[in-house]
Amino acid sequence: MARSKKTDTAKTTAAAATAEAKTTKTASAAPKATRVRKTVSISLQYGGMEWTTDVLTERAVVAWAAEHGQKKTAAKDIKLYVKPEENMVYYVINGDSGSFTL
Repeated sequence: MARSKKTDTAKTTAAAATAEAKTTKTASAAPKATRVRKTVSISLQYGGMEWTTDVLTERAVVAWAAEHGQKKTAAKDIKLYVKPEENMVYYVINGDSGSFTL
């Protein structure tokens, strides 16, 4: 019976090693944390009128696409400069500048 004790001990040790390996794999294979993208919306109110960043951005992209013969989806880098006292929005899209009235 001495052999069966050794065999039982060997089986127990092997089972423990297998369980530890599975635990290590599971811990290292944990899913990556996904980044949550924050959304910001600004509403500009001036002289009894109101504009949101979404509306101004869309109008700038449409004006840029029409002026430069580009598709709206080609606009990647968009910067808006709003001057409500002049009733104008100035934009720089992909290095090209332009403007439109509010």
